Amino acid sequence: MEVIVSHVNLDFDGLACMLAAKKLHPNAIVALTDKQQASVKSFLAIYRDKLSFSAYEHVQWDEVTTFILVDVSSLSRTGVPINQLQNYRTIIYDHHHPKQADDTNGHQIIKPYGAAITIFIELMMKQHIQLSPFEATLFGLGLYTDTGNFTYPQTRTEDLQAAVFLMKNGMELTLIERFSEADLSPKDKQLLQTLLLSGSEIEKDGLSLFMTKHEQSEYQGGLATLTRKLLEMTHSDGVIVTVKMNKHVYIVVRSSSERIDFQPLLHSLGGGGHAQAGSATIKRSSLSDAVKQVQSSLNSIFQVPLTAADMMTSPVKYVHPDVTIQSTFEQMFQYGHTGFPVLNEKKQLVGVISRRDVDKAIHHGLGHAPVKGYMSTNIITLPKEASIETIQATLMKHNIGRIPITEGGKIVGIISRTDLIEQLHQSLPNEKDQQLISQKSMIQKMNRQLPSSIVELLKAIGQMADERQHPIYLVGGIVRDLLLEKRNEDIDIVIEGDAIVFAERLVQSLGGTYKAHSDFGTATWITETNYKIDLVTCRTEYYDAPGTLPSVKASNIREDLSRRDFTINALALQLNEAKFGTLLDYFQGQHDLQNKQIRVLHSLSFVEDPTRIFRAIRFALRLNYDLAEQTTQLALDAAHMVKLISPHRLMRELKLLAFEDHLCRGIEQLDQLSIWEELFNAPLTVKRTKMLNSLKEHRIQDVYLYLLVFLTDRNGEILRQYALSSEHQRLLDELHELEGQQEPFYSFGSAHKQLHNIQDKSLLFYSIREDDEWIYTYTLRRSQLIPLLTGNDLIENGLTPGPLFKLILFQLACMQLDGEIDTKEEAIEWLNKQLSEK
Repeated sequence: MEVIVSHVNLDFDGLACMLAAKKLHPNAIVALTDKQQASVKSFLAIYRDKLSFSAYEHVQWDEVTTFILVDVSSLSRTGVPINQLQNYRTIIYDHHHPKQADDTNGHQIIKPYGAAITIFIELMMKQHIQLSPFEATLFGLGLYTDTGNFTYPQTRTEDLQAAVFLMKNGMELTLIERFSEADLSPKDKQLLQTLLLSGSEIEKDGLSLFMTKHEQSEYQGGLATLTRKLLEMTHSDGVIVTVKMNKHVYIVVRSSSERIDFQPLLHSLGGGGHAQAGSATIKRSSLSDAVKQVQSSLNSIFQVPLTAADMMTSPVKYVHPDVTIQSTFEQMFQYGHTGFPVLNEKKQLVGVISRRDVDKAIHHGLGHAPVKGYMSTNIITLPKEASIETIQATLMKHNIGRIPITEGGKIVGIISRTDLIEQLHQSLPNEKDQQLISQKSMIQKMNRQLPSSIVELLKAIGQMADERQHPIYLVGGIVRDLLLEKRNEDIDIVIEGDAIVFAERLVQSLGGTYKAHSDFGTATWITETNYKIDLVTCRTEYYDAPGTLPSVKASNIREDLSRRDFTINALALQLNEAKFGTLLDYFQGQHDLQNKQIRVLHSLSFVEDPTRIFRAIRFALRLNYDLAEQTTQLALDAAHMVKLISPHRLMRELKLLAFEDHLCRGIEQLDQLSIWEELFNAPLTVKRTKMLNSLKEHRIQDVYLYLLVFLTDRNGEILRQYALSSEHQRLLDELHELEGQQEPFYSFGSAHKQLHNIQDKSLLFYSIREDDEWIYTYTLRRSQLIPLLTGNDLIENGLTPGPLFKLILFQLACMQLDGEIDTKEEAIEWLNKQLSEK
């Protein structure tokens, strides 16, 4: 016998899931507990006749073979008389994080959605199951109440998609509104008042927690609703309600802050729920003992507050009071900043200049004036210990765009409004949170994919950086490939400090040698085991003009990563000891890895460096990814900019495609972005595609020949621009010679007399381009020709080495090509005949 059950103190999500489970398991019995929330009781009082339930006392529990648990993962929380059960298995549908006490001896479908009913709606959508308006409405009650009308932090995209499906099936929102906020009964109001008056508030790390307790002889449902009301009435960040009713103690929690996570508390009490909402029942306990248990776990629920030190940008870019407005404007453009702190010669903070101030001064023709005349001297600062809540309140109160962070009277960092918005956005749970990698998981990946000697070396590097208080990071493709579980031991390290000085210290402490590149602020360290590690100073860059190489200046890790080409390459791993293995992902690179897409970091990326279009295609082919929709459009919009790419840089990008064996496919995808039409007014035609495939079939490696597919006589001037070597110049000359050939060849031997000095690849390309089957056959026969005689054979036959050797061997080759001589014996016979005639 199959039985569907849910948790005691049944809410609308559990009720909805029970009905939904019945549609997927039609032979199962739905067993209804008598402990229900007040709003659920009100609903059942009206609509019980439309539902088919069995009361717990009417179920033969010893005959149950399968329990279908919905909105719960443990039989102990269902009120089922476990002592009456025989052998059984479980099928679990739940949206709460699994706990140690959960049942695991069966099939589980657990997804972290805002409501458990969303799991069933997904399954019914896939199976094309239609719903009645009543079913859709009941399911909607579960969905809306458990997500707080889609306002609770645990709400996911899938919950909203489920609501769309329910609307299409006749969900009635008026009924949902009526029952989701049921009126409180006189008894509920009295209990609410008692809980409000008997409670007290505690403060910790800027958060307020309201705690209340009560004891009464009879059980009373609806405690979850009352707890939610208390959260609204007290304006606290969290509420803990502890009430003893009859023999048991019931604990219900609610929070409106991401920094309060009740799960450790709930798990310690054997309860369950979400981080910001849940409950637990302590059976046969005194109220005082239960309160002590709650208080002993309080410290575990408060998350470490995010402070200014965690969020600020450092080192700080600043301007001097005497620098001109015009110079400040240019720096704002270079760095993309909307303001700068102003520091005097002693590095003391004396003001702040905003983009608005600069724009006004320039508008009035005052670009030559010094900053000190237009900066704001009403400076609002905060210490490094300021919490994110304090930072937010300060920005709002003073309506400012940035806050300098100070320590000991000196500026150590700065936080902008953009920094705050990004932190708040990152704290919002959504589908992207499912892929965030913890520090522990990242270290496990490193240990699994890198040699232990490399991991220990990275730890030693981090510890050395700690000695100088320099943040240091592992960056580049190795971080991406760690997430993809691909092998990569190419180590690039970025340090917020002088990379060359740090390389010197590495050599002094760990041995080896280093080579400095002063112009770029980089160094290459060769370890004693001959392992090469590239060290780079954190830097930012800007482009004076599209298509040119960027100008580079020292910066911080955030700006260093922001100059990368794509989000999947803008990842970093911190190596400092305290944060070793912490992943930095400012641009949602993990999200793009999961969705298998290549996405640029900003909208002008291709304009500033058009070669990134080629790199985008190369990464897409290497990883079998697609370009993100906006990235594709940005590439199309910037296609005309490829004309600014030097022939040398373009050839380099094509060689990289060829090195990864993606040249033909790369050329085809670049054509879809209009690259060849913009460069050479020569889009990829059927004929050109055939030529490219022929070159690939013949394993031609020279990328210049592939480029020649697009370069015709009409753009002959460009031919020489891309012929960057003497070999390519010769190739062009040979093609020109073949194009000027007018006399038809009567045999392969006669052709060889005129074409023997032309390279095979020139002949092959010409035959493919002109579709010349005769030249093509001659080229293949010539390339496969094995000489029948050598110089030693001529000496053995009495000849003295000299110019005659070359003539004889060449004549033999011509005869071989024409099929007049096929064996060495025939060649010697012909030689002897020639000698006798001479």
